[in-house]
Amino acid sequence: MNISRLLLVLAPMVLMAHGRARADIILSTPHAQVVSGAPFELDLTITNGDSQPLTVDIPAELHVRFETPSALSIIELAPERSGKIEVAPGGFTRMKLHGALPAKVEGVATLVPTGLASNSVALQILPPAADTQAVASNEATRTVTTAEGTNSYTMALVDKPPPLAVSVYEPVYLVVGGDGGLNAKFQISLRYRLFDDRGRLAERLPWIDDLYLSYSQTSLWDLSDASKPFKDSSYRPRLFYSHYDLARYFDGQLRVGVEAGFGHESNGKEGDDSRSFNMLYVRPTLTLGDPAGLRFFVAPLLHNYIAEDENPDIKDYRGYVDWLFGFGAKGGLDFWTTLRKGERSDYGSVELNLSYPLSKLSGGDLTGWLMLQYFNGYGESLLDYNRKLESQWRLGIAVAL
Repeated sequence: MNISRLLLVLAPMVLMAHGRARADIILSTPHAQVVSGAPFELDLTITNGDSQPLTVDIPAELHVRFETPSALSIIELAPERSGKIEVAPGGFTRMKLHGALPAKVEGVATLVPTGLASNSVALQILPPAADTQAVASNEATRTVTTAEGTNSYTMALVDKPPPLAVSVYEPVYLVVGGDGGLNAKFQISLRYRLFDDRGRLAERLPWIDDLYLSYSQTSLWDLSDASKPFKDSSYRPRLFYSHYDLARYFDGQLRVGVEAGFGHESNGKEGDDSRSFNMLYVRPTLTLGDPAGLRFFVAPLLHNYIAEDENPDIKDYRGYVDWLFGFGAKGGLDFWTTLRKGERSDYGSVELNLSYPLSKLSGGDLTGWLMLQYFNGYGESLLDYNRKLESQWRLGIAVAL
């Protein structure tokens, strides 16, 4: 018995068990096997278990969350009818939802409604070479309406994708080393997209959905001291515009993008230990290869210094450019480095990073990346921006890259 028939059998039982419910929304599929990258259909059934007619306001677009063991995305579905639709007392209405599956996806996937109080649907995704007849047409739409003049009530289907506006900005990791005393370094970094790309404002101003707020924090943790204090932390909120795919060349193998905005950096301390500055910056990005696979990238951050009264000579040690280079693949061995050259010839710093997926080292049992980091030079922390400490080797785990 396929999913749609099973749901239709169970639906009356559910309604009887919840007699006080005025309406139920059932999502189903006529065939549990569909083809990767191909169009597909779902059935949306709205039942009215009340003694009064029901008016349903169907939006022009609905969304489901498409989940597989290794991926998560949002699929947009178009109902064959939208607007106000009446459902008679004790009746139901059913309509088709049309959409397309992501390409290069196989195996079992789950479709979860994002804004409807409905059930989820399981699908088996077949490769494109499979029989395309696995995706068959759904049953004909059947609508039951109420007699004219009868009292009714209205229900609006409020559908909105879940707030997936938060993502990783810079690498998130924890590494531990012992040069000059046992210590640890960790970094957290998130960015928040300010505007919904499906919103009315984004429709009028398409560039506005590329505006972000970010927060990054890098902390040095002294593990050799008895009280295990945090030696220093750097707090870096930013407001910026980013578009990392402005142009493509050589069949998409070369991609050019940009990030630009306003940033603040401080260590949150008071008195003589206080360090802070503001900046305006621009970061051109260039990626050669597959962004999700083997690639080489360059992303220098060019900036100025505003209100650096607590550390007026910081430019002598950090300069005006953070040079970021990288090579490798996130699914394999990956290398990236950040270089700084101060205004004075003998000042600067180098940070080298190497990562490898823990899933490959553990046979699939672990998540994240094994990460090795080396730092040498001035200013690993804001507190010591003008001091050169011992070089540091640290090993640990990256949660996100």
